[in-house]
Amino acid sequence: MASIREVAKLAGVSIATVSRVLNADEKLSVSPETRDKVLQTAKKLNYSPRQKKSYNQRIATVGLVTTVNEIQEIDDPYFRAIRRGIESEAERQKVSVNKIIRLSEKKADLEGLNHLGAILVLGTVAPDMLEVLYQKNQNIIVIDDSQADARFDAVYSDFKSATIASLEHFYELGHRQIAFIGGHRVIMNQNGESFMSEEEDRYQTYVSWMKQKELSEHIHGLLGEWKTLEGLRLGEQMAEHQEVTAVLVASDPMAVGVYRAFQRNGHQIPKDISISSFDDIEIAEFLTPSLTTVKVETEELGKFAIKMALERIRGERHLPIRLMIPAQLIKRESVSPKN
Repeated sequence: MASIREVAKLAGVSIATVSRVLNADEKLSVSPETRDKVLQTAKKLNYSPRQKKSYNQRIATVGLVTTVNEIQEIDDPYFRAIRRGIESEAERQKVSVNKIIRLSEKKADLEGLNHLGAILVLGTVAPDMLEVLYQKNQNIIVIDDSQADARFDAVYSDFKSATIASLEHFYELGHRQIAFIGGHRVIMNQNGESFMSEEEDRYQTYVSWMKQKELSEHIHGLLGEWKTLEGLRLGEQMAEHQEVTAVLVASDPMAVGVYRAFQRNGHQIPKDISISSFDDIEIAEFLTPSLTTVKVETEELGKFAIKMALERIRGERHLPIRLMIPAQLIKRESVSPKN
């Protein structure tokens, strides 16, 4: 079989010209005679271009920029599940996640991001940092941040609807003095510096819902770190407010601490205080009493992020999309009618 070099030599043109003619490059400026000569020469020599590997055969490369360090990823079941989803789907789709940048560990080394097929951003990253990433690689998929700029693909859980469902469950059982314990929205920049904000979806939805129900005088929210010990500390503060009959906690690990705080202060769950939470981690079902919580499809967040990245890499889609994954309230024993 003839090579492209032989076609170019016999036709008296460059290899690049042969390649562009055979690939019907509309931007190529050559005379009709030259174009015909290349085609006739290729036919005469029985030239057949080598088939390019399909996308299914090629290894797509994806980078991960994350706000959590390795210890946090191991300790936090939420981020651990997202990462598990990323890895399982990447393996299934033959995607290589070959560059991981942890913003919390040191000043980010962003070299080489422009050579990757796409970048996954896990966690809440400062807008100016996202802009830096965008200048290096426009195929960005943001995971777990519903407030990211609309230029970027984003996949996140529907925490707003789930929060309303949890609050309505309390309300239907007669609770009006409903409090909230959760974590700040943590925004991280390129230098690994974190900034705390109260603009967290679950908390803001709680405040808005309470106002809509004309329960503004009962709004009582405490925000801190997303840790079990912080749940214990904030739970101790909340337990002092005897008028509170129900508490919505923003994560199951924090709820474990809240459980301990109320029980240590002589409150029975759910007789004295009803508690509902988010995540549905494995331990939730085995707490005493079992924890009412929202099942969040965390692994699906990671899986869909890989699928969205592949659409970008393959050129199947150029418009940014926002994918909101539903969450389901799982009713268990920790919530009961108000006494």
